[in-house]
Amino acid sequence: PKGYRIVTVVLGTVRRFALALGFPEMHDERIMVEYWRAKLREEVKPIPPVEVERGPIQENIQVGDEVDLWKFPSPKWHALDGGRYIGTGDAVITKDPEEGWIDAGAFRVQVHDRDTATIWMSGGKDADIIRHKYWDKGQACPAVVVPGIDPLLFLVAGMRLPWGLSELDYAGGMRGKPIEVIKGRITGLPIPAAAEIALEGEIVPPEVELRDEGPFG
Repeated sequence: PKGYRIVTVVLGTVRRFALALGFPEMHDERIMVEYWRAKLREEVKPIPPVEVERGPIQENIQVGDEVDLWKFPSPKWHALDGGRYIGTGDAVITKDPEEGWIDAGAFRVQVHDRDTATIWMSGGKDADIIRHKYWDKGQACPAVVVPGIDPLLFLVAGMRLPWGLSELDYAGGMRGKPIEVIKGRITGLPIPAAAEIALEGEIVPPEVELRDEGPFG
């Protein structure tokens, strides 16, 4: 609709990639790769996020019957897509119910109707293990899908970190200062305060409901 815009491939140039990670401005791909490798070899000291009272993510809030996922631009990215995807460059936030640490992983999210979306997770991913812990107890897994996120956090969400190390903490360490978060009013999970969109909800057990998802063209 008029007035809605999507920015894609925000990391599509060496310069933007460097800016997103807080690197010196650079334009040569080889130099950037060498700098990135050297950065990864350093010992990144995780910095936990800091909770704040307010943030841009709270400018517009819809709950209950107000929720309508179709309000958000969720295009068919490819001709053969099985549906509309709001989650590609995103982070899905969950919390281990036993150990209490926060995971943020990059997973694809397909919109099905005004208040239902599916999250595709490969078996063995940290978030997949976490959601099964809830399911084994007969519970739904609280989750927050965050599209329109800080490019650094998206990059970290796509990395394979050691079990128990939160991507929010690691991203703070990469940046050298804590990620500001607000407490989700539905899930209680930390939501990046400067994010553009956050979808609070729960991942229900398979025996409660399943939806056909994909294919992703």
